[in-house]
Amino acid sequence: MSLIGHYFTLRQHFARFVEPGLPANLTRWALPGHDQHGLAMQLSGAFAHASERELVVVLHGLGGSIQSRYMARALHAALARGVSCLLLNARGAGDSSGNIAHAGLIEDLEHALAAESLRSYERVYLFGYSMGGHVALRYASHDPDPRVKSVVALCSPLDLAANMRAFDQALVNPYRPYVLGGLAAQFARYSQGGRAPISVERARRIRRIFDWDRDVIAPVFGFESPWAYYEQCSAANTLDRLRVPALYVGAKHDPMIPYDTVSGALERDKGKLSVVWADSGGHLAFPARFSLGGPAQSSLEAQCLSWLQHPTRV
Repeated sequence: MSLIGHYFTLRQHFARFVEPGLPANLTRWALPGHDQHGLAMQLSGAFAHASERELVVVLHGLGGSIQSRYMARALHAALARGVSCLLLNARGAGDSSGNIAHAGLIEDLEHALAAESLRSYERVYLFGYSMGGHVALRYASHDPDPRVKSVVALCSPLDLAANMRAFDQALVNPYRPYVLGGLAAQFARYSQGGRAPISVERARRIRRIFDWDRDVIAPVFGFESPWAYYEQCSAANTLDRLRVPALYVGAKHDPMIPYDTVSGALERDKGKLSVVWADSGGHLAFPARFSLGGPAQSSLEAQCLSWLQHPTRV
């Protein structure tokens, strides 16, 4: 992996301080429900109305929330195209309460799309960043709501075991503290319910994704081991079952989702999945004039929204 991937990724991290954030007039969205143990929880998010017929649901990455700055980019792109937008917090993120989430947890997306407040929409699109894209692809490979018409995943892992190895074994990884710090913060809220398998102090000392999956995800969700979790929940294993057109957009020098951890799975699929690679860029960070195939006259998010509305093979 070249240094260019780190450059783009870190440049975007600092650019968030000058990018526009979420507008103040968003509608708070909340939906009560129950976790896998039958205990009460609540999903949360932010909603912006622009259409009576079309809705895009935007999913954030691991350790993030709707406050992650890239979510604002998707929101602004949706509104510019006249599409209503729901920014959805994963379980345990932001104001979502109750349990914590894992990379294959599609049940909350199912629950959200069944909400009374969203039933009037005729066309629904899923737009996922990083781990959010993994959830969206996995959801679209099972029994998606018939209103879901297309999916876009940006810089998403596909093989959870391969990505774990790459993330944990990198000699220099400035992203581990950021991701694991976000997960530990979510875990601290979850632990207040008295059901956490380890202490908050121990969770904060975790330095590898594998340890997080072994000590937290596996016991909380009943997986026999992290390896069982990876096998059962990796989107790579179900891409050939996609029910709707999907687009995967990645950067070949992404330092968080390395090319060789996803390329094999993408090469195997020849069905409903289109793939576009950026020769430059980093994690969720692309050159200004990067194009999905046509003239790059707009932002990547705007191009993705256009593709979601009119999916074609790329």
